[in-house]
Amino acid sequence: MKHAAGTRDARTWFQLWFILQVLFLDFLTIPRGVCYAEFGVRVPHTTGSAYMYSYVTVGEFIAFVIGWNMVLEYLIGTAAGACAISACVDAISGGAISSGVRNGVGTLVGHTPDFLAVLITFFMTLLMVAGVKKSLLFTNVMNAVNFSVWIFIMTAGLFYVDTSNWSDHGGFLPFGWSGVLSGAATCFYAFIGFDIIATTGEEAKNPKWSIPMAVIISLVIVLTAYITSSMMVTLCTDRSSIFS
Repeated sequence: MKHAAGTRDARTWFQLWFILQVLFLDFLTIPRGVCYAEFGVRVPHTTGSAYMYSYVTVGEFIAFVIGWNMVLEYLIGTAAGACAISACVDAISGGAISSGVRNGVGTLVGHTPDFLAVLITFFMTLLMVAGVKKSLLFTNVMNAVNFSVWIFIMTAGLFYVDTSNWSDHGGFLPFGWSGVLSGAATCFYAFIGFDIIATTGEEAKNPKWSIPMAVIISLVIVLTAYITSSMMVTLCTDRSSIFS
């Protein structure tokens, strides 16, 4: 059920206009990143979170509300990330994981329990508890893997580019701007997390320069990676055959 539902949802947003979705997301994210960069300059040598910036600038009550909003954001983000990884692994297995769970356990509130997402969340919790060095090593390894995958996509995709995929099969905007907005809402979590850079304000030697530059550079890197990847994928295959 989860695999089929995920396929139907993917059909609605992963189309040729995915490139415009990424551009729209970056347009929304840049002001947020610039705000963090500005706060990093005006409130240096602090823990650098949105809670601390709010506490220093507008008061304790607003910081209290924003602090709990951040907790909610991290909870939802963790759940969404774990479910996304679980869905990818399940798709690679041809839906065998979700089918096995559904046949063995059944459904809960009409949905198949996602035990793999629970295991992923538990593993990441253990990794965080293990200490900063181990979690940093894991982050560096994952970044290296992501960079390698990006290089592979860009290199291998050059041999399969077909520009007709941007003109045929419904054109570049088969579902119009409403499809762009719905897809952008689905992909928004790909553009959050750079605010963690601001939490290094106490450790940075020159936070007034290094934090703004790190935030802006990270946004540029993410934008470049997602734009080029989405361009290559949509040039290599048409939307009607991606989930066939």
